[in-house]
Amino acid sequence: MFPQKFIIAIIGIGYQSRIAEVKLVITHIIEQDERVDRSRGMTVHLGELAASSLNFYVRVWVRNGEYWNTYYDLLENIKEAMDANHIDLPYPQMDIRAQNAPSQSQPHLQIVD
Repeated sequence: MFPQKFIIAIIGIGYQSRIAEVKLVITHIIEQDERVDRSRGMTVHLGELAASSLNFYVRVWVRNGEYWNTYYDLLENIKEAMDANHIDLPYPQMDIRAQNAPSQSQPHLQIVD
């Protein structure tokens, strides 16, 4: 048996996405990759309710020498599968509200004697 290490990837998904559907898509991608050691199991769980996304934690075991190629390929394949299934991969956003500034003729403070 070759030394192994596990890949941990965090995949951010839009809040409007269905959790079961996301887990199914990610699991399918992992199962298609022959470099993943299925005998050691895999983990696909919703791990965090973040500010801009639902963060899924993905953990799989691979041989040491295949770690980085497998990691990068899984990320690319998951992204493509999310696009194909119309599952949103969000990016941080900020809402800015503009309010009317007080006119220059009106002072901000009034001093009362």
